[in-house]
Amino acid sequence: MNMMEMVLALFAVVLFTSMAGNYNRIMIEQNDYLINATQHVQATQLCHSVLDEVDAKLFSKQLNYEDIVTAYDGLSRTVDLNFPGDVYQLSIAAAYCDSVGTEYAESDSLAYNRLVKVTASTPGLREPVRMQRIYLKIHYYN
Repeated sequence: MNMMEMVLALFAVVLFTSMAGNYNRIMIEQNDYLINATQHVQATQLCHSVLDEVDAKLFSKQLNYEDIVTAYDGLSRTVDLNFPGDVYQLSIAAAYCDSVGTEYAESDSLAYNRLVKVTASTPGLREPVRMQRIYLKIHYYN
């Protein structure tokens, strides 16, 4: 093997090593994106489940409309998902608000609207997922 063949073999080793390193780096980044997307979808589902719980309790008359703020303000829940191994922290806040969701500075029990906000976070999730729903008291007359 002469000097030129050795240099070409060395260049080939460097080329294939750099390509393999680049490929592995891209695969690790894609795995990170996939894990974050999966956690985001799961956190979204958990936020929806809390908001749907409020809907169901209101619909079944287990919760009075006037008691939404006292029942849900300042709650925090820990949800442990055994299969993926993620532990989600849910923080729930409820407040009196106007029709567009701007919270009142003071407790105003005569306000027609209630705002329930849920924030879900877990280690590895880039940004916490936040969802909110505005509840409006409607009177039905016979």
